[in-house]
This record gives sequence, C-alpha cells and structure tokens, in this order.
Amino acid sequence: MDPDETPPAAGEVAPPVAERTGNRALVAATAGALVVVALLLASSRDLETELVLLGAGAAQVAPFVLLAWAAYLAEEARPLRYLTALLLLGIVGGLVLVSLLFGVVAVVPLEAFETGALPPELGPTAFALLAVGSLFGLASFAGFLSPVRRGLARFLPLDPTSFVHAVALVLVLALCLVPLVPLLVNDAPPLLSPNLLGGDGFGQSPGELARAQAYSLLFIIFASFLVVGLFVRRNFAQAVERLAFVRPTARQVFFALGMAVLLVAAFGLLDRAIAVVWHALGWPVTDEAAYRQLFAGMLTPVGAITAAVSAGVGEELAVRGVLQPVFGLVLPSLLFAALHAWQYSWDGLLSVFLAGLAFAWIRRRTNTTTSAITHGVYDLVLFGMLAAGQAI
Repeated sequence: MDPDETPPAAGEVAPPVAERTGNRALVAATAGALVVVALLLASSRDLETELVLLGAGAAQVAPFVLLAWAAYLAEEARPLRYLTALLLLGIVGGLVLVSLLFGVVAVVPLEAFETGALPPELGPTAFALLAVGSLFGLASFAGFLSPVRRGLARFLPLDPTSFVHAVALVLVLALCLVPLVPLLVNDAPPLLSPNLLGGDGFGQSPGELARAQAYSLLFIIFASFLVVGLFVRRNFAQAVERLAFVRPTARQVFFALGMAVLLVAAFGLLDRAIAVVWHALGWPVTDEAAYRQLFAGMLTPVGAITAAVSAGVGEELAVRGVLQPVFGLVLPSLLFAALHAWQYSWDGLLSVFLAGLAFAWIRRRTNTTTSAITHGVYDLVLFGMLAAGQAI
C-alpha cells in the first residue's frame, strides 16, 4: 500500500496497484529531495563548487533518462527509433571516449600534455584503447539483432519484440564491455595509476566527496523511476512495484543485516583465496595501498556512511531494481563488476561479480530495498575496515 493512502475500512479490499497512482507520495518525495538540495546549497561555503557538484550529479544520469524516454516514445512512433538509435550511438561513443581518456592519462602524465613532451608509447597506447573500445562498442549493437534477442529470451525475462528491451540490451552490453578497455590494454585499473591518483584520493575533500555522493544518490533515485517509465508508461505506484523499492518488513531488515555480516566474513576468506590463486599464476592483483589512497576521502565517519548509503541504494536501484527484472541475475552482475574496472584489477572484479550475484539473489528472494540495506551495510563495514588499516 502506498504510504499516502488511507487504509481500507473493515471488510473493504485495498485497490490494486494498477488503480493507485501514488501521486501524493511522489510529491512528498520530490519536496523532501528539494529541501535536502536547498539545505546543502545554503550550508555550502563555496556556492560555485556546490553547483558544479549538483550539475555533475545530474549529468551522470541525464543521458540514460533521455534514452529511456526516447525508447518508450519510439515504441508507438516508429520514426523516433532512428533518433533513439543515434542517441544510443552517442552514449556508447561517449563511453568509448571516456575509456580512451582515462586509459591514456593513466600512462601519460598530465604534465606531458601541458609541455608537449609526449612519450613515444602514447601513439600505440591510444590506438589500442580506441580500437578495442570501438570494437566493443560496435559489438554491443548486436543487441539490435533479432536472433540475439530471441536466443537470450530463452534464458532471460527479456521480450525479444520490445524496442525498449533492444535499446536496453545494447546499453547493458556496452556497459559490460567498454569499461574493461583500460584494464585490458594497460593491465592496470586507471584510477589506481599514480597519474590519476592524487594525495587526496578523488581530489576532493571529505566534505565535498560526501556532498557529491548525496547529490548523485538523489539523481540516481529519481532517474531509476524515470527509466522504468514514470510519467511515460507507469504511474508512481506502478514504478515502485516495478523497482521493488518498497518498505521492508522487520524480518527483511534483520535478514539484510545478517547477510551483510555473513558476506563480509565470506568474502574476506574468498578474496584471500583469489589472491593466492592470482599470485600462484603470476597475475597482477589490485594494489591495496593505492586503493586505500583512492578512497581516503571516504574513511571518515560521514564519508563512509554517505558512500555506503549512496552505493547501497543507488547501485541496487540501478542494477537490481531497473535491470534485473529484464536481464536476470548474471548479466546485471557482469555489468556491476565492469563498472568497477577503473578501480580494481581482475582479482577484484571477480570478487565484485560474485558479490553482485549475492545481492541479486537477495533481491530475487526479497526486494530491492532489502538488497540495498545488505549492500550498504556491507560497504560500511568494508570502509570501517579500511579506516582501521585492515586488509579487505
């Protein structure tokens, strides 16, 4: 039941979700978000920087919302499919260029671009990054091929006749493949490169980092509702049901807390086992010291809580809430791992993939809110262990 609805009297039956709109809940949530943004802006000592953080949060999600709405509208207006395909091509091309940029800067110091003293290895590295990225980007458009969708529909809840699902499949494949390019070409995650890793981790103060995470979370929450068709295909109550972003029961909360503790213990052992195998095979592992430096701004109480809530709620809504009902457990978990390829080597990505499968199982067994609590508490414990100087 929506929290803004009056409970039915004795003997009455609550209206089905299809007959409810949840408009009052939507208005209340929007008003609450605006109040939070207003408070953050009012409390900022540097309004210009605050507006940049706010704009960055919006820019993260705007292309995906526009793409989703264009795809929904194109279901009825076929000429819009060409415009949607062009927008999708632009987003995938943007992913390729961002991977190229991070891959190049990870091996060539920024000072070299300022002085013009570019090393000879820049050309081959840039060519490899662009070539592999372009190949992966083009390969993702196989999602538009009917045989591919029909084949996947044998195992996934995917509708092979849906244009919306075809667009989503292309984007999911691109997000599974393109972020891996710098790691494939350079054999190291770009964000852990000395060229990109400053003394303050992300280059922001803990306060700025926490505020950036807060803005990002707000936009991801609203974007998740818009991406599943709020205002275009579903009302708010239907979008809540689609995302399974519901109020958890007390039992589900305790289940989430218990699973978080269990996963921390299990992955503590699993990560050590993976490291043993990687060392035995002579493969590079994630640089623990560089990883700590990257997340230095999150190793304060406020930073850790904000980052854990942002990752738990934001990532679970986007991956398990939006994608899992269409693409099942494995493909969204592969995407979840690929999105961490800028900060982990292959050993870390394997661990993230397995953790994603665990969160996906929790989402299937309960709801997205329960998996978000598990994910958030799990990350909070890990950040606490990092702050305490323990290996994770």
